[in-house]
Amino acid sequence: MNICFFGVGGVGGYLGALVANRYSNEHNIYFIARGSHKEAICEHGLILKKSGGEQTITAKPKLCTSNIDEVPLCDIIILAVKAYDLENASKEIAKIIHANTIVLPLLNGVDIYERLRGFLRSGIIYPACIYVGTHIEQAGVIYQKGGNCKILFGADPQRPDAKPDALLSLFSESSVEISFEDQVEVEIWSKYMFVAPLGLVGAAYHKTLGEIIESEELSNTLKCVMYEMEQIARRLGIPLKTDIVDASFEKTKQFPFEAKTSFQRDIESKGATNEGDILGGTMIRFGKKLGIDTRTIEKTYDLLRDFVPIA
Repeated sequence: MNICFFGVGGVGGYLGALVANRYSNEHNIYFIARGSHKEAICEHGLILKKSGGEQTITAKPKLCTSNIDEVPLCDIIILAVKAYDLENASKEIAKIIHANTIVLPLLNGVDIYERLRGFLRSGIIYPACIYVGTHIEQAGVIYQKGGNCKILFGADPQRPDAKPDALLSLFSESSVEISFEDQVEVEIWSKYMFVAPLGLVGAAYHKTLGEIIESEELSNTLKCVMYEMEQIARRLGIPLKTDIVDASFEKTKQFPFEAKTSFQRDIESKGATNEGDILGGTMIRFGKKLGIDTRTIEKTYDLLRDFVPIA
């Protein structure tokens, strides 16, 4: 098969290294990367420091390039870019898909499938999410520690009879836990209910996860943001667990005091290049459409007006 990892940052690099390490002699593995990261991979391969460096893997794809025109039609595409690159990535992916290409998007956001379908008329798109703690340590090097390293995905609403066997086999044989879910939207929203509120509150108030938890005021703000998002999900018919807010809040306590979300780190390092709209803007638009009060989300999002688009 021809397999493309479009984006080999933290998530895509982690998965790409494992799959290329297992299958480079059996399948054609392509990486789409840019800049110094691409150059390092081309020269030395992609290095994965797994489980905090307990295991180091060096994977070499058939090709690592920033030019999609160098990649043939693909059978499987793992899309692992940030949401702000989704539109551009979708237009690029459209050049290398055929009617039965499997596209697995692993991005933050609850409407990624719908956004992708706006650009991709063919192929099989599986709604999905992943739990894994990764980042680019330096050009060509991915560091992974934390998260249960599990992919959760579900049927394509437009292609409900498509068989996911190839995807399940690809990852399970590469030592990646993967599960096909009957209600994948619950999994996607459950992750979002954790990631989005923490990202918004942490970035708006310039606080680490530990500082948010130890502050009564910010803890209450965090819970209110979670509650407003929960109301949107329930109005949309997503059968979240009844204790989703409390469970999401308690999960925060499992992380190091000094931890920050990737959204907050992006704002601190990249300024306006961030996922603010997918985390906050989307919820505000849903709230207006559905008649849900999102005053806490709006107040928090407004504090980020220098870095995110304010409606």
